[in-house]
Amino acid sequence: MKDEIVDEHEIKEKPIGAVEADFETVLVDGILGFGLSVGNVVLVLIMALVHASSAIESNIVAMCVAVLTCLLLFIGLKFTDAFQRAVGRKIILVSYMVSFLGAAACLILRLPYLSVVLASLGTVAAFFLYGRYLASLARNALMFVVDSIFIYVGIMVFVISQAESLLSSALLGTLCVVSTIVSAAFTKKDHPYADFVSAEDSKRRSIKLKGNNHTLLLIGFMLSAVLIAFSLDFPKEIITLAIGISIGAAGLLSLLTRQLDERVYKEWLKKSMAFSAALLLLPFPVVPEAACLGLICLYTCFVCLNIIVLVNAVVETTRFDMISPIWLFGKHGATYFGRISIGAAVCTLGALAGSYVDPQIALYGSIVVIVAFCSWMQISVNYQIYPFEPVIEENEDEETSVQIEQEGKRKLVWQRKIETACDRYKLSPREREVLRILLKGRDAKYIMDQFYISQSTAKTHIYNIYRKFGIHSRQDLYDFIEDIELAEDE
Repeated sequence: MKDEIVDEHEIKEKPIGAVEADFETVLVDGILGFGLSVGNVVLVLIMALVHASSAIESNIVAMCVAVLTCLLLFIGLKFTDAFQRAVGRKIILVSYMVSFLGAAACLILRLPYLSVVLASLGTVAAFFLYGRYLASLARNALMFVVDSIFIYVGIMVFVISQAESLLSSALLGTLCVVSTIVSAAFTKKDHPYADFVSAEDSKRRSIKLKGNNHTLLLIGFMLSAVLIAFSLDFPKEIITLAIGISIGAAGLLSLLTRQLDERVYKEWLKKSMAFSAALLLLPFPVVPEAACLGLICLYTCFVCLNIIVLVNAVVETTRFDMISPIWLFGKHGATYFGRISIGAAVCTLGALAGSYVDPQIALYGSIVVIVAFCSWMQISVNYQIYPFEPVIEENEDEETSVQIEQEGKRKLVWQRKIETACDRYKLSPREREVLRILLKGRDAKYIMDQFYISQSTAKTHIYNIYRKFGIHSRQDLYDFIEDIELAEDE
């Protein structure tokens, strides 16, 4: 492993996805290390919300945590190269250990708000610390780790809710210490990573599509709406228990949906977010209080399923596009948590308004604002992610490319034209691979199977190639390459 960032032209493009982690490694390093770290942060936040004296205070705590996390991730984005050097990696490790050990101490001393602030720093450090490890995992192993985090949170919320306050704080503090010990041991192991990728290369290789940001904004805003639960007339212990069970159920459902058609399942989740928000939140004024809690539980489970898909997709992108995990987590994470803070602010204003008007009217006003925003963002997601999706053929006959190659110029000239097109239009290493597969007549499903990526990732790369070339269909692609003029020396 190199201690310094190498020059952009010297970076070795190792196929990160080729690294396979065995099941034992996933259990020890993934679940006990990264899984405990992120899961404990969620539990610390839940405990802080329980200790809040009112719904307003709960919303403010969540908003402040989201803002702090957003700022920390933004710092990671801006100083990616520094954090990837030897000194920077040590700073991340020290920050991680100090944060979780400090959070553990604050829990035992009954300082929930300070513990959640430290835990926020800890979760950012955890993503930076484990980023390259996550990107090295096989896809099924990664999905298993992410699902396990949600199941762990659900189980621990149930366990903590059954214990006395002091005992639950001591238990969670102990778990924070355990995750610190496991992660310290993890850093001593020699994991087979690819070389570091600079921030400049990461920016150049990233897919610049508005739909990606809108998806992050939508899911982040939807997550903040879970805070509506704390405005219901139930004991906070019951609310947190219900939400915790919903989180655990999402992880379990994600495991069970492996048996379904992944493309259909993810497309359904992506395209039904606003509809589900309206279906589960708008009935609040006309249903009993107990039914409202049930609806918010279903809503929480649905949002968590989308978050699971989102986390897998972001890690998948770092592997497939060979992007620095710190850079990508910083970029997408800052966008995501920034929107959570805005959604929490909306919930806070709704709770404050409840002090001056009928609380039910204020609550419903917040819901209407949330649903309206989700609907607007859903339109952006549906129509901006793949503006040329209808022209991406899924069942292209493989003979088409063969005929074009046979009827065109010699194969050597054809390959030179491909290389020239890649160089002139600055295709990333992965886009070059996808282009060659497309020119062989393969479709998006073949690309999914070849690289172990999702349908949305495969189609996004196809669209990105089309966008750079200024074309709209497979036939346009063949014609475009055919019309490339080679220099005389080529």
